Amino acid sequence: MRRVTLKNLFARKFRLVLTSLSVVLGVAFMAGTFVLTDTLGNVFDQLFVDVNRGVDVAVRSPAAFEDQGPGDLATREPIPESLLGPIREVSGVRGEPEGGVQGYALVVALDARGEPDEAIQSQAPSIGVTWGPDRRLNGAFGGDGLPEAGSRPNGPGEVALDEVTAREAGITAKAVERCAASGRCNGSRVQIVFLEHPPQIFDVVGILKFGTVGNLAGATLAAFDPATAQSVMNREGQFDEIRIAAAEGVSQQDLRRRVADVVNVPGGPRYEVLTGEQLAADTSEEIKQNLSFFSTFMLVFAFIALFVGAFIIYNTFSIIVAQRARELGLLRALGASGRQVMGSVALEALVVGLISSVLGLVLGIAVAVGLEELMRAIGFELPSGNLVVASRTIIVSVIVGTLITVVSAIGPARRAAKVSPMDALRTDATVPTSGRRRFVLGAIVATIGAVLMGSGLAQADGSIRSVGIGALLVFLGVAMLSPLIAPAASRLLGWFPARVRGMSGVLARENALRSPRRTASTAAALMIGLALVSVVAIFGASVKQTLGDVIESDFRAEFLLTTDNFSPISPEAARAIRDDLPGANVTEFRFGQFDLDGDTKALLGVDRNLARVLDIHARSGALERWREDGGLLVFKDAFAELPPAARRAGAVELRFPSQPVGDTTTVPIAGIFDKKDALGNDYLLPMPEFRTAYTDQADVIIAVKIPEGTSLESGRRTIETALVPYPNVEVQDQAEFKESQEAQIDQFLNLMYMLLLLAVAIALIGIVNTLALSIFERTRELGLLRAVGMTQRQLRRMIRYEAMIIAVFGSLLGLALGIAFGVAMVTALKSEGINLAFPVSQLVIFLVLAGIAGLVAGIPPARRAARLDVLDAISHE
Repeated sequence: MRRVTLKNLFARKFRLVLTSLSVVLGVAFMAGTFVLTDTLGNVFDQLFVDVNRGVDVAVRSPAAFEDQGPGDLATREPIPESLLGPIREVSGVRGEPEGGVQGYALVVALDARGEPDEAIQSQAPSIGVTWGPDRRLNGAFGGDGLPEAGSRPNGPGEVALDEVTAREAGITAKAVERCAASGRCNGSRVQIVFLEHPPQIFDVVGILKFGTVGNLAGATLAAFDPATAQSVMNREGQFDEIRIAAAEGVSQQDLRRRVADVVNVPGGPRYEVLTGEQLAADTSEEIKQNLSFFSTFMLVFAFIALFVGAFIIYNTFSIIVAQRARELGLLRALGASGRQVMGSVALEALVVGLISSVLGLVLGIAVAVGLEELMRAIGFELPSGNLVVASRTIIVSVIVGTLITVVSAIGPARRAAKVSPMDALRTDATVPTSGRRRFVLGAIVATIGAVLMGSGLAQADGSIRSVGIGALLVFLGVAMLSPLIAPAASRLLGWFPARVRGMSGVLARENALRSPRRTASTAAALMIGLALVSVVAIFGASVKQTLGDVIESDFRAEFLLTTDNFSPISPEAARAIRDDLPGANVTEFRFGQFDLDGDTKALLGVDRNLARVLDIHARSGALERWREDGGLLVFKDAFAELPPAARRAGAVELRFPSQPVGDTTTVPIAGIFDKKDALGNDYLLPMPEFRTAYTDQADVIIAVKIPEGTSLESGRRTIETALVPYPNVEVQDQAEFKESQEAQIDQFLNLMYMLLLLAVAIALIGIVNTLALSIFERTRELGLLRAVGMTQRQLRRMIRYEAMIIAVFGSLLGLALGIAFGVAMVTALKSEGINLAFPVSQLVIFLVLAGIAGLVAGIPPARRAARLDVLDAISHE
């Protein structure tokens, strides 16, 4: 039986290729994601080992919150500079311990006149760092603490930039060398924007690398001497970290224990003391967590592709088993048991799965390179390294690809086992089908899926797992039920080609009607892709519609100040506008986190004149109390979730990042507001209290309402003039703000469409596969059609229109499910202010494109059918 199975499989190589292609693509996408993630992880691990090689012990504050989301940078408070003294006296410390500062520092290129021209930024952050005199403790720069060009900065007007940032700012190594040697720095100057320090012009005296690479994953690096870094980054008398080298013969662990005993005194604040190895591992892990969203995001689409591929495998093996009914009956007549026949089909699926998985794994390496280039294209300059193909990648890829293939073939294999030996004597032998049981099971599965989806969406915080499993079951249930409507749908969709294309169209419709289960199974794969595309379209349209409504109804400010890539805005920009435009209402919005009963939550720090620029529908007297007495404004739903004691007392116990675990601040609740659409936040804190609670201050957006009597044109000119030193800040009126936000949404939606295109492409491959296999089944029929006068052109047209009918049927099913899912999702988000909107024209375009794609997918099998030799086809059995 094994020899028969393998001989049968490899005798039909074209079928083998088409069957495996869907699994190959899905596995390649998954393997490519794993390879890229492991490669970057290995690069960052080695990179931070190199840059921290000279650091034996580091001291810093512990993370303020333990339950920050994956990828969030840990919030840490600065530590006092006074710790340097006690650390210096610790036995085993070599030389001087060195304090480090890290903060926001946006590099701005200057034009020929020395005026601010263009901000150097990308999707990655703009970071200012400390570059001290001890080369061993500053191995991050150049790997050995030495600049690539020029010298280390040493003074309040000097800075060093990483290679990539210097190049983008138009600064050459030659100009830097001249500046460092002679002080002639024309052509080697930049402006740097800080958060709580006015913008300043610096001489670029050095160019550095981060370890052995040009920069840190696309981030711009500006390095200052310690005193300057403390001054410009709001760290007077403080550091973010203290780095220490061990004397010869003292291990990292011993020095760590000694330093911890000195800095963590009983009754005093607690500090985190790490060895250099721990610091390198922790820093690398933090960077990798920030990139983990990308791998998770891509793996979701890999799973979708494999799920669609499972339908293709199922359909392919169903067709193969049906076509081999006489052969299977002959095997039964020769003594093969039903279990052996089933094992034969399962073995064929196992071989296909193994081959497909291995090919997908190999192709995944190329996909990893492509994904890396994609990340670079959107602004993440990732350090390069040798590709890492971990054993986990090989094992998971092979197992998942093979398992999906075998599981998808179980149904057809079981049907193959039921073939009777008497079928070997019949020319019209068929494989038994499950009949009514299939439809009953489909209804049950779809119902369970709908319930799981509904329960997941109904939860306050949502349950992604429930929604995902529910959607999976709904797709399976609808696919099992779809043969019930396939005949009616084929008649309806085949009406047009039958009407306008004569006999070719009529035969195309009849072919689709001939096997409703085959038509439905082929269409089901496309259904999944179109359903997900439709959900994305409906969600995107709803978000854009809601955004437009909010801007028109709630915004009272004429201008909004924003930045690209969600980078922060210096509060100095708002101060400059107030100075240049007296009487204007300039409202700043700042983001902060706090701990409430062990949960990390977010709030906005807002100026008390909020009502002048934004309507949040606060309840009676709330804004007046908040403006006069301070406290929290709380969104109605968040208020309902507060502990009963807090609601009764009208106050909550919060812990801000600057407070140690166990300490809290009692903050009164000033009132409740009913609409947070424009805020996206449940808690509002007045700006004076925000400044007290948080060490670092950064605006996320600024709203400006110009004084009465000032024209829009005049107000805009004044604001733009005030913002000349801040070229990263863009001035937008309401219409421009709406347009820019919609453009960001469209950018995200286009990325989703591109990734879902893989699932759609696999579904179209399924149509090609089904039609190609059906041509073998209908070889004699096609030969007879040619014999009675059908031309090659008419034959090709018949196959193409059959493909179109299948594609449109799957698309209609997908649109119906997508609309249902989209409505459910948006309805579940109604409490977040999202209102339902239907992109009708977009959904119609999807349907039309699917029909065209179906026609195109029908071309290869149509050409193959047209090339059949008439006499050979007629004599085919």
